[in-house]
Amino acid sequence: MNRLSLHIETLSNLFIGGSPTTFEIGGIDQFTIVDLNGYPMIPASSLKGVMRRIVRDMAEEKDGMAIAIGKAYFEYLVLLQEKNRKQSIELKIENERIDKMNYRFQEAKKSASAEYLFGIPGFNQVPKLIFNDLKIKKPIDDWYSMDSKNCIELNKEEDNVYANPRIYKTVRPGILFEGDIIFHDLKKLGIEGIGEFVTRAVLKFNEGIYRLGNSGSRGYGRIQVEIEEGRD
Repeated sequence: MNRLSLHIETLSNLFIGGSPTTFEIGGIDQFTIVDLNGYPMIPASSLKGVMRRIVRDMAEEKDGMAIAIGKAYFEYLVLLQEKNRKQSIELKIENERIDKMNYRFQEAKKSASAEYLFGIPGFNQVPKLIFNDLKIKKPIDDWYSMDSKNCIELNKEEDNVYANPRIYKTVRPGILFEGDIIFHDLKKLGIEGIGEFVTRAVLKFNEGIYRLGNSGSRGYGRIQVEIEEGRD
């Protein structure tokens, strides 16, 4: 398996973004992020962030494959450290640099887990998942929804709280997105079943507990995911 192709449908309003560059009284306070063509998108970073949390939860629940992936990353780092040690001897690298390298490996091995699927801090070109932005599947004109929510704010001068209505421009339910997750060099870990594990993790979105974007507590961010395996 080289990648997973994702097809995502919004089941509730979806809000991923920030504030407008200019403020207008009675205008939009928060809007969802759009691409260069003005269509909504799901940034790779948003999907990756929630997926990391899902995998962390699966590891904490002692999922067998999550544990196996953590052990595979540990073994991968052991072999990589030995390879670097031999190269350092051949290149006659000074001891100080070797000590720093060994310390980096030791720290990485101590934290080895399935979360390394999202990258190993301090290491480049390692086996990992690469996330791409998800684009709207069929561009349409009425993709957005205007939603008003009360924001409770504190007035320090008058020592009281008040409700301040805010206008959100969100992606409405029923909008389709598509994109993919690339499996980069994961065969180097030497174990089977990573594709199935990532598939199970992605499908956790369909349970309704994990959500994309902001304001999940307000009911935003529910999605339905369909997956197809892709090969290069």
